[in-house]
Parts: sequence; C-alpha cells; structure tokens
Amino acid sequence: MKLIGWGLIVVLLDFRYDNFDVVVDLAGWLMLYFGLRRHWRLDNAFRLAAGFASVGAIASLPELLPLLGDRPVFGGELRLAVLIVVGGMVIILTCTGLMRVADKAGDLSLERRARWLRGTEAVSVVVSLLIGPRQIAVSGGDRMGDVVGLLSLLSVGLAFVAVVWFVLLVFSQNVVGSTTGSSQAIT
Repeated sequence: MKLIGWGLIVVLLDFRYDNFDVVVDLAGWLMLYFGLRRHWRLDNAFRLAAGFASVGAIASLPELLPLLGDRPVFGGELRLAVLIVVGGMVIILTCTGLMRVADKAGDLSLERRARWLRGTEAVSVVVSLLIGPRQIAVSGGDRMGDVVGLLSLLSVGLAFVAVVWFVLLVFSQNVVGSTTGSSQAIT
C-alpha cells in the first residue's frame, strides 16, 4: 500500500526548473499502477483503480515533450480536469477496495475510514470540476469573481485534506492475502 501513497505524492509534487517538472508525473502514475496491481486479487476495485492510473500515465506523457523541444499538447484547464478526474477515481476506487477487504476481514474501523474518505474525495472531485475551471475564466475584482474564487479555494482545501487523509491511510495499512488465498486480512 505504501507504493500507492508514494505514487500519489510523486504525481502531486510539482518542482519546476526552466518550466519543466523535475519530478515527472509519469513515474508517480507508474508507481500507483504497480502498487494497485499488487492488490488485484483482493478486489476488482483495485484493478479499476490501476486502469485509471494507466490513463494518468498516458495523460502525463505530453509533459515529457519539453525534453524533445516541443510544447505540451494540452495544458491548463484541460490537464487540470483530467488530473482531477483520474486522480479522484484512483482514490475513490482504492477506498472502495479497502472498504470491501476491511469488511470481509471484520475491520470496521478501516471500513468506516475508507467510506468517509471515499465520500470526501467524491465531493472534492465534483466541486473541483464545477468550480475549479470557472475560477480560471473569471477575472476577479467583481462580486461573482470573489465568490467563485472563495469556492475554488474551499474546493482546493477539501481536495488537499482528502489527498493527505488518503496518503496517511494507505501508509498505515498493509493489505495481504493468506497463503490459502481464500481470506484477506488488513493489519
């Protein structure tokens, strides 16, 4: 599970040098994919989350174009929307898998935390998609711009809380299958 957490951190880190992201998102998406792939046998939600991580890896390829001297194919609002949806679905589906595995193992505490986190992330994704892109289009200085800016700030805050909560959750969990393969345990 820690590889999933590290992958998300790498995707979110944005250290730029000469307008190039030094910490390449592709590495983070691949870490997410392989971390989720380790848990496919436990629940199909992990398999679906890995699929979204693959989409994230493909969507991050244009970031590498500055190395070749080309400009990125897409950026700004479209890239932000893709990252919001793909990253959100990875977190939501991973939480769904954790909920199911925890329920089977009888770990009600983990099941409850994963359920709350899944709901928080779902709200964050919806609000970010509804408010976030509009904040870019509104110039500010007027009342509507101030309201949308405030809502956008709240959306970013909610997304930040959900991501930090998710990273802490996956770093604290170790999902393993028994040697028989018929039962799962979360410790």
